[in-house]
Amino acid sequence: MSDFSNWLKSGLYQLGQWLSPYLGDIALVFVVCIIGLYAADVIKAVKKVVAAKHFMLRTLVFVLVSAFGLGALTLWVSPLIAKLLMLFGSTYLPLTVLVAFILVGLLADRKSQL
Repeated sequence: MSDFSNWLKSGLYQLGQWLSPYLGDIALVFVVCIIGLYAADVIKAVKKVVAAKHFMLRTLVFVLVSAFGLGALTLWVSPLIAKLLMLFGSTYLPLTVLVAFILVGLLADRKSQL
């Protein structure tokens, strides 16, 4: 049993080492998935606030929220998610990434996005 455990930890560590250079990209994909799930809700809330305003103001607010707001959120949150994914170290990075994306899948299923 000890040999299997050592083999499994060694394999997970190696896979974690292969994944770590791409951790920023993995975190970015994770954040974009989350934003993709909730962007419509954010836009609906903003739309309620500016619905009675002039067309130009509505357009400006939409661009500010969509392009700059959600874009800035993506750039700001991605490094934090990368650090969070490395919380358990390289050995458990593959499992952490897998669990994180399973959770995103569960969120998507709850929101009927799948």
